[in-house]
Amino acid sequence: MLTATKNKLFFFVFLAAVASAPLRADTPGRHPAYLHARTDLRTAQGIMRVHDDPDVMRRIHQADVEINLAIKEMDQAARFDHKDMDDHPPIDVHLDRRGRFQKAMELLQRARADIGREEDDPSAIGWRDLAYKHIDAAMNFVRRAAHDLQMERDLGW
Repeated sequence: MLTATKNKLFFFVFLAAVASAPLRADTPGRHPAYLHARTDLRTAQGIMRVHDDPDVMRRIHQADVEINLAIKEMDQAARFDHKDMDDHPPIDVHLDRRGRFQKAMELLQRARADIGREEDDPSAIGWRDLAYKHIDAAMNFVRRAAHDLQMERDLGW
């Protein structure tokens, strides 16, 4: 009789665990901010991937490389939380040049703020610090690209 009761208890615990598994997959987990940051970085990339003057595109390409490196660092942490890392955010294709640069900078700043939240996992501090470095570098390249664009406009090129 006792064995049958144990078996029933085990069965119900097992059933509850299996039934709740899909619910946990959508739960943000301990680090939902880096998913938001990742989406913001991907969106910034998409906005900036519009053909422009060669000098501007050189800087944008450099920013794109840094964004990819920042995303790579965040993906390391996302794997620990079993997050879905295959995001393809919609891109506003109706932004003018000025709006594109402004929106990209806003997204990069927001991503940086998201990963800057308190980190309770000491092993994640390394990826966060590297991601900061790459986001800061990307922001610098976007600023330089905007400057190059303004210089070309001022010179009439």
